[in-house]
Amino acid sequence: SLAPTIAPAVYARLCTYTKCVEVDDIEQCTPGSTGCSCDANDMAGLSCQRDIKREVCSDVAVSQWSESVDYTTGDVVRVGTKRFNCREWPNYLWCSMPAYKPTLENNGIWHKAWSEDGTCT
Repeated sequence: SLAPTIAPAVYARLCTYTKCVEVDDIEQCTPGSTGCSCDANDMAGLSCQRDIKREVCSDVAVSQWSESVDYTTGDVVRVGTKRFNCREWPNYLWCSMPAYKPTLENNGIWHKAWSEDGTCT
């Protein structure tokens, strides 16, 4: 018989990762330049604009995997202190499915949806 072991301690620290998303924005442009709302004969001014994509990054808490979350590429979850990153398309489509929930087991179907992403410190 084996001696009882101590139950794993609950991770109580704040674990974060930097999540970046692309947002739509506008910028002023030179008349006649690519995508500019003004043609080359117009005067430059505030009305000369073009649509752009801008990346916005923020620190996000790493939570445990949840069936109620719609995960997408780059989302990070944790099991204990081990972090997992949701893979790119088309694999990210599995990240929200319970069968692909990451575990601490080295061999599992979860590898198709998630990659290991370090540990929370």
